[in-house]
Amino acid sequence: MSRQQRTKEPLIDIFTIVKYFILWILFAIVAYGVKTVVMMALAASPTKQVGNGVLTLYEVHNTGAAFNLFSNHSEMIITASFLAVALITFIVLIASGKITQAAVSAMAALSAGITMNMIERINQGYVIDYIHCNFLQDFPVFNVPDIMIVVGAIGLMLSLLTKR
Repeated sequence: MSRQQRTKEPLIDIFTIVKYFILWILFAIVAYGVKTVVMMALAASPTKQVGNGVLTLYEVHNTGAAFNLFSNHSEMIITASFLAVALITFIVLIASGKITQAAVSAMAALSAGITMNMIERINQGYVIDYIHCNFLQDFPVFNVPDIMIVVGAIGLMLSLLTKR
């Protein structure tokens, strides 16, 4: 196939860029809203059972990253978080015409989760985790931004593997 016969895809797609930023903001609002509701519920009682005891909600201050790695190294975690979000956003901006919509959604979830945890870490010096799965022995307590990070990372890997 010659160069002229190939269909040229635009490198920049403004719709994809706008979608990324809108989803990023919406995911961040959801994370903030859930945390606000949970913290209000925990103000009345330090522990809440949810879903017939499947989950327990209680407040844990996490000074580290995933699984409490790099505890008490907030500056390093904040820097890594900022760089990760900047890299994800840069990729969306320069390759918006070539990435799938599933990848854009996954990147927005990743960016929102990382951003929300980073904001908490900057403001408080730690991240508040509050969800514990009772059915998973010794599994760490986590929060909604952590879920967004995991789901976003898995979604991005799947979208890259399937290229749909």
